[in-house]
Amino acid sequence: MDKVQFSVGHITFFYQLTPEQQKLASLTETTTLDLSEWPQFSEQFTSAIQSAIPDELKLPTEKQLGYARRIASDLKVELPDGYQDSALICLAFFAEHKPAHDRMLAIYKGIKGNLLG
Repeated sequence: MDKVQFSVGHITFFYQLTPEQQKLASLTETTTLDLSEWPQFSEQFTSAIQSAIPDELKLPTEKQLGYARRIASDLKVELPDGYQDSALICLAFFAEHKPAHDRMLAIYKGIKGNLLG
């Protein structure tokens, strides 16, 4: 055995064993390893899956959703339709409203600093 290959959804993962790994693998007994016990595997696996998703289909992260809601609340603007289902819609919302939100925060921080200073 010189390679590891498995598929999940429409993604096929492939890994070529090094010569040292091939030698070590030939010495092992039959065993099952639970990859969910390896936090690094889970993180890398999730990252690999996310990188295979086309941009137009990517879901926004919880951080992006929270930021969109905060901007909408602070600026008293409506959230765009579909923002919860599309990272691209969130990014377009940020591009449109982040400059005004940043200016509002700068003014707020200036007023707060003057009141406390």
